[in-house]
Amino acid sequence: MYKELIKKYIKNLTPQDIKNYALSLDVNLTNEEVNIIFNFLLQYYEELLNKNTKVLEKLKPYLRDDLYNKIIILYEEKKNKYL
Repeated sequence: MYKELIKKYIKNLTPQDIKNYALSLDVNLTNEEVNIIFNFLLQYYEELLNKNTKVLEKLKPYLRDDLYNKIIILYEEKKNKYL
């Protein structure tokens, strides 16, 4: 059920949504980081919904280590809760 909702939501996702969500978690993102994460999600959301964690490694070269680690932790938390 959650997968279908996420698939519908992702089509309406904006970079501002990414920035706002990060701010709600007390994470400040640069515009470049917002765009990297946004484009990554648009391209790989199906793999993430299917619990393919290896795809997250594609982000690592483009993000700060602390940000990348926060994304991994957040993904694991949400995966366990919703997927």
